[in-house]
Amino acid sequence: MKQKRNSFMTLFCAIFLIVGVIFFAVGLTMAIRDSGFRERAEEITAEITEISSYRGSDGDRRHSVYVTYQYGGRTYEEIALNFYRSGMREGQEISLLCDPENPEHVKAPGAMLLLELVFLLIGILFMGIVLVMIAISLTRKRRRKKILSSGKRLSAIVEQIAVNTSYVMNGRNPYQIYCYYRDEYKDVIYRFKSENLWINPSVALQPGDSIDVYVDGEDYSRYHVDAESILDKRVKDYT
Repeated sequence: MKQKRNSFMTLFCAIFLIVGVIFFAVGLTMAIRDSGFRERAEEITAEITEISSYRGSDGDRRHSVYVTYQYGGRTYEEIALNFYRSGMREGQEISLLCDPENPEHVKAPGAMLLLELVFLLIGILFMGIVLVMIAISLTRKRRRKKILSSGKRLSAIVEQIAVNTSYVMNGRNPYQIYCYYRDEYKDVIYRFKSENLWINPSVALQPGDSIDVYVDGEDYSRYHVDAESILDKRVKDYT
């Protein structure tokens, strides 16, 4: 059971990490290329000669902008700008950056900045999600190990086995065991629930059965329901 869960989480994290690295690398590459272009480019004044509008495949209105300008004693006409912003109009003069090595290559200052930021931020977000998930997993493992090794063991009673409908992974809902421990001396009932379980505990446990719960000293709010030990012993899932 642990192996399946760990394998899926490893695959999930690997996919997110790969996607994050790809987006970040693309954004970084674009930023480096754009920076190099800005360093060697020369500023020119161009005239917008045509703005054509059309509907994209998603139904949104898009615009193609064409400009005419002079550079190095030569006139370049109807050059596609690949950039549009609201307020542009035909006959308007705008400042552009021109590549001296390829004068037909022009860009509007800052035109690529937004796209670069989007790729970089998506990459950072995906990689950040993986780092947070790893940090949470390591923290839980350390806390669980500490409670299991030095915590106080309580013999609780299984109250209910339920499906956790608020959590979905790979199209499946996990199970949780609800149990309680009665402190006869204090005349107090403590209720606990297990972590998410990906094998139905009903094959090994039923309401009324005993289950160990480890608590952190006298702080019963820090606990671990030891369902894995029972399921690992009683269930050998090869599916």
